[in-house]
Amino acid sequence: MICWPLFITGIDLFILDQAIENAYSSDHIAINISQIKTMIFTKLHMIAGQYKLRLSDPASPFGRYRTIAVGQQGLGYLFAYELINTFVLPLPGRLGIWLRSQLVPLICGKMGKSVRLGTDCTVRNPHKIRIEDHAVIEDGVTLDVKPAAQNLLIGRNVLIGRRTILNCAGDSLAIGSGTHIGPFCRLGTKKGLTIGKNCRIGELVCFTGAAHAYTDRDRPIVEQEVTCNGPTRLGDFVVIGDRVTILDGITIGNNVQISPDSLVTRNIPDNALVAGVPAGILENLN
Repeated sequence: MICWPLFITGIDLFILDQAIENAYSSDHIAINISQIKTMIFTKLHMIAGQYKLRLSDPASPFGRYRTIAVGQQGLGYLFAYELINTFVLPLPGRLGIWLRSQLVPLICGKMGKSVRLGTDCTVRNPHKIRIEDHAVIEDGVTLDVKPAAQNLLIGRNVLIGRRTILNCAGDSLAIGSGTHIGPFCRLGTKKGLTIGKNCRIGELVCFTGAAHAYTDRDRPIVEQEVTCNGPTRLGDFVVIGDRVTILDGITIGNNVQISPDSLVTRNIPDNALVAGVPAGILENLN
């Protein structure tokens, strides 16, 4: 929509040129025609230059939106993103699934074979998103990569349940092949989140990824600085029950089982069964 003024300016140049030629074709004023045309063309080019300056200004409302949506990609890329975001991502049914499989790869960093992308998904900075073959992303999933973040990597045969939010705000967020993530989860990362292969994650699971300081009692917590204890790592073949919360900076080993409604606040070794608030080791699964 923001490119319309430039398009209209080009049309105005053509129309005014034709009007001047038709209205002032007499010989006795032919001398002034070129001067009039030069003045009008100069003014319109100044207007077009002002629009281009506004479009390229990162502090303008358009510039801020462009940064959030596609980073520093060009206007052509932004135009394609807007068309797909407006008309293709919300489209229901088999037609929508087919069109997304054909058109989303045009703006995505990588989209493998037989990837199924559901209806009403939110995608930001798609050039930083890589999706491997046979992944399934259900309806309403948010794939949000911040402008300063690295990449969002979704492995082969990964399933991401409906309304799940993947928020990549810093280092990479990577999901290993064969992992299934339930609906209504939130996976956040500030210093990196790595999920291993063939994991099973229940619904309403939260990887916090970061937090806010709360030392200043006179300021709302949300306005205080962001804190992060380091990257979060999840090993292979991990099973996480429903409504589990895992704090930032936690390392969980291979073959771990975490019971529902647990709060994980410390590292967990391989082959452990854990539960509780905070979660503790109940049994060694060796």
